[in-house]
Amino acid sequence: MEPVSGLVAKSAPSRMSFYTAIYLTSVLLPGAVVVTELLVLCVHLARRGQSDIAFIMNTLANVKGAAIVVLVLVAVAASFVIGYLAREVGFKLTALVERFDRRKAAPTLPASWARIRVSFGDDFAERLAGLHPILRHLDSHEQRRDDALDRSLPAGGGHQANASLHLFSYSKLWLRGRAPALSVDNTEAEINILVSTIVPVLLVALDATVLSGTPVAVKIIALPGAVLISLAIMAAVLRLRKTEQGEALRNLAFDFAMREAEAKYPTVERGAEEEAA
Repeated sequence: MEPVSGLVAKSAPSRMSFYTAIYLTSVLLPGAVVVTELLVLCVHLARRGQSDIAFIMNTLANVKGAAIVVLVLVAVAASFVIGYLAREVGFKLTALVERFDRRKAAPTLPASWARIRVSFGDDFAERLAGLHPILRHLDSHEQRRDDALDRSLPAGGGHQANASLHLFSYSKLWLRGRAPALSVDNTEAEINILVSTIVPVLLVALDATVLSGTPVAVKIIALPGAVLISLAIMAAVLRLRKTEQGEALRNLAFDFAMREAEAKYPTVERGAEEEAA
């Protein structure tokens, strides 16, 4: 078996459970919320009445027998598709904000690499780059040219395709397969969950604004409040994304340092035993 194939086979069950949790919390559940909000909005526009929610509840209560199974299957399928699309919209909006933020802030990975050089020394950094040649991108003076060459490549999650993204992905995959205790998967899950809340927040404000019977004060503050909440969510996502990138590279260095230290422990212990004898 090829080394990479063995690594994938070894980590496949844990990866499946991780992605199952990701899709439940950032796609299916938010999708169900969005479907409900869209249903309420559509019923209101169609009926223009005072009891939109009551009408929906009464209609659902009249569903009997096999129709319940069909309704549940349709609801789950619609929640998954709409939730996935809503999360993509959240990523796109966050990417737009990130473009403005990137002009003001220093790149995360070069800064993290500089910190590794300061903390562990240049000799350690050279040994680490010798094992992971992709790290030499961070010492290259042609980084901008390399990034420009990659902009046409596809990238998910609102990322911009560039050499830094390849390095970040490499670090994540190494940690995920070789050092799970140092993995940044929890941060990735938190980012997905936060991004998936942006569209539901905006839609609930729209519902509150157009629905009959909503207090005037709520109508006034609903949309501005939702925009502010969405901006706060995006700011948190951008902070977590920088944290995720910096920690992925830092933990890659930690993994190498720990392996080197572990390899030296038997030698140190044998030396101590020989001195004691």
